[in-house]
Amino acid sequence: MDQDTNLFIQAFWVKCREVIRPEIDAAIGELRGAGHDANVSTQEFTVMADGLPTDGGPSLTLALRPAGAPDNAAHPSLEFHGDVARQAVDVLASNGRKQSYEIADLGPAEVKAELDDWLARLATS
Repeated sequence: MDQDTNLFIQAFWVKCREVIRPEIDAAIGELRGAGHDANVSTQEFTVMADGLPTDGGPSLTLALRPAGAPDNAAHPSLEFHGDVARQAVDVLASNGRKQSYEIADLGPAEVKAELDDWLARLATS
């Protein structure tokens, strides 16, 4: 792995720990308080194609199982994906919506806005 890739991946995980995860944890608290099941998962960076929908970059994903949803139903998710090639963070919603940010430009306000928009779209679908 080259130095630029290594530095970007480190910066991505710092951004996750210090900016993204606190906002997701707050959203999870609200969702669980409303009776939903919400969880977070991570994917490490891999240089090998792994068959997942993203390009192998690191990611942090919020998955939601709405209260009363059948087990076999598709569950909505919101993924913060590190695009290593572009050195950007893509926010990918399970409904197909995608927004990209330079890593330095993704702060708490942007993460909260992405979460709020995703939840609002879920409420109307």
